[in-house]
Amino acid sequence: MISKIKEIFNDIGKLLSNFKILIANYWEKHTLGISMFLLLLVLFLAIFWNKMFISLDSGQQGIRWSRFSGTKLDEYYGEGLKVIWPWDKMYIYNTRIQTKIDTLQILTAEGLSISVEFIYRFYAQPDSIPVIHKNLGVNYAETFVAPEVESASMSIIGNYTPEQLYKISSLVIQSTIKYYLNKQLISRNIVIDDYLIKKITLPEIVSKSIEKKMVAEQLSYEFDYKLVVEEKEKKRKAIEAQGIQDFEAISKIPILKWKGLEVTSELAKSPNSKIIMMGNSENSLPLLLNNDDKK
Repeated sequence: MISKIKEIFNDIGKLLSNFKILIANYWEKHTLGISMFLLLLVLFLAIFWNKMFISLDSGQQGIRWSRFSGTKLDEYYGEGLKVIWPWDKMYIYNTRIQTKIDTLQILTAEGLSISVEFIYRFYAQPDSIPVIHKNLGVNYAETFVAPEVESASMSIIGNYTPEQLYKISSLVIQSTIKYYLNKQLISRNIVIDDYLIKKITLPEIVSKSIEKKMVAEQLSYEFDYKLVVEEKEKKRKAIEAQGIQDFEAISKIPILKWKGLEVTSELAKSPNSKIIMMGNSENSLPLLLNNDDKK
């Protein structure tokens, strides 16, 4: 058994020796050709390395365009190192949520120019990247999304007057624009994640005019409130006067005399000495004289 194993190893050793001899002979005969081939291979890789070996980072997808068959709509490349033919192209797409900041000059419903600064976030649906590439291109954010956002902003914000923009909550405008954009872009496999208005700048003269108008409105509300209070006070006094009139009609005692009697009764309970003089006519009021000695 051991002898057979030794024979097998000896045979393998002979084969390797023969193979080395063949390689050495081939190298001697074709040294120039092999050297040229290796040199051309290294040169080829050096020239086309960046076109053949593509690295895709996190949040990126690659779409291969073949020179012979065009865009491969049924395939896309995920993260990692990818190898393609040097005559093909790899287009890299960002599948993360992208954020853009923009500023527009917009004409309002009254023809005044205002400045609006806003932020919008969007992303492409990952499984639709090949279709987006074929229909919109790798620069779809600048050539398609940005013009749509600007158009929606101008058409919706432009419907408001400066005074409405000054008073209305920005949440109403933001939600309206976001809904409109998603309705427009979803057919292109693009989703608007959010739309935020950072600042709306009105002309200074318009802004001051609106502030003065709002102050005048508040003063008007305050005046109206005072009128309501006075009207209620008027009704209260009318009811009180009617009550007094009814009291005098029933008791046959004038209200002033009744009040005088009440005051006199309260003073009579006081421990201080006093002199009360009663009038001799029906409408006369009591007269109080203090009899305390001054110390």
